[in-house]
Amino acid sequence: MDGLEPVSQTVFDPAAAGWTKRRSNPFSDVVGPFWQKQEDGQVLFGLLCTPQTLNNARVMHGGALATFCDQALGGTLHETLSRGQEPDAPSVRSVTVQLNVQFLAAVRPFDFVIARCRVTRKTRTLVFLDGFVEVGNEAVASLQAVFKLVKPAG
Repeated sequence: MDGLEPVSQTVFDPAAAGWTKRRSNPFSDVVGPFWQKQEDGQVLFGLLCTPQTLNNARVMHGGALATFCDQALGGTLHETLSRGQEPDAPSVRSVTVQLNVQFLAAVRPFDFVIARCRVTRKTRTLVFLDGFVEVGNEAVASLQAVFKLVKPAG
């Protein structure tokens, strides 16, 4: 496996642990697949650190982690704002205006990162979020973002 050995004897299998693949886009599919799971009323997002997400130091590339963070924050926005909508309401759509990622620790090959995010404020056109990414019980990134709500394409 390209000289990279998993931390444990078995590589984490998100599907076997109750995670489902999240629909994504072609760019994000280069980094993913991304996973999601409901836990205590919150949607969590996950990503397995695979050899294609590594940098030259053989840890997860910051760009791969930032892409995952953007997807997790946007997914949190979508899931949060979609709750309680009428079934025939147009889908919530948004674009990233600002993304801040503070890298706190390296993500090693075959680590499974989990993002826990929340909406902190919403105006008519902007949504503010924060969150963190962890491996096990260790925080590896702290996140803040601003998204602009956009009208569905019609």
